[in-house]
Amino acid sequence: MNYALVTGADHGVGLALVTNLLARGWTVLACRLNPSEKQVDALKAEYADTLAIIELDVSKDESVSNMASMAASLVPHLDLVINNAGILGDMEKEFGEDIDFNQILTIFNVNAVGPLRVSNALSALVMKSTLKTIVDISSEAGSIHDCYRVGWWGYGMSKAANNMQGALVYNNIRDKGGRVIQMHPGWVKSLIKGFYEDEADITPDESAKGILHTVLDTELPVEERPLFLTYQGERLPW
Repeated sequence: MNYALVTGADHGVGLALVTNLLARGWTVLACRLNPSEKQVDALKAEYADTLAIIELDVSKDESVSNMASMAASLVPHLDLVINNAGILGDMEKEFGEDIDFNQILTIFNVNAVGPLRVSNALSALVMKSTLKTIVDISSEAGSIHDCYRVGWWGYGMSKAANNMQGALVYNNIRDKGGRVIQMHPGWVKSLIKGFYEDEADITPDESAKGILHTVLDTELPVEERPLFLTYQGERLPW
């Protein structure tokens, strides 16, 4: 039996990852922020024995600690942890304008510190598994090499920091057979901007299928640094 945990499973890519993992026969711990979002509950009818739903706010230490305790009571190990939860914030403010620095700190807490909180809390369960795989949903916006934007301060900076925390985690688990993959999910039709972005390139399901195919069905190389890939398995520059 394979076991996975996915954060940010309320909707979008997170929900699609849960759905596709269940369809693959995995047991999934689906972590959602907002219990009023019931989309993941609908999966219980078909996957009553292989789906557990956990409330989780990745920005809060106590919430992550409670999640980890519950996970340890539900599964013997975790083959795959997908740190998907994230927020976007303001995209418009440019240099010299009235930037909301408190919002940037909030975004960092979710997008960069949040994945580390989760991975650290689940480290023992991950290292008990055979796959020992952590996937951080990052973004091409976190690539310093490819930076072209003049805004997106919180999101771009936090995703660059997300990549660094993934690299540090990888340095800790690589020699023990663990792997960390930094993954750009593509430009997805989602609610990340606070409204449904229908003009985006791909659906959450297409993104999720690509991510899981790349991570689970592809012979990825083991290298000195973690892989930074698109959902289609293409390399991104750091």
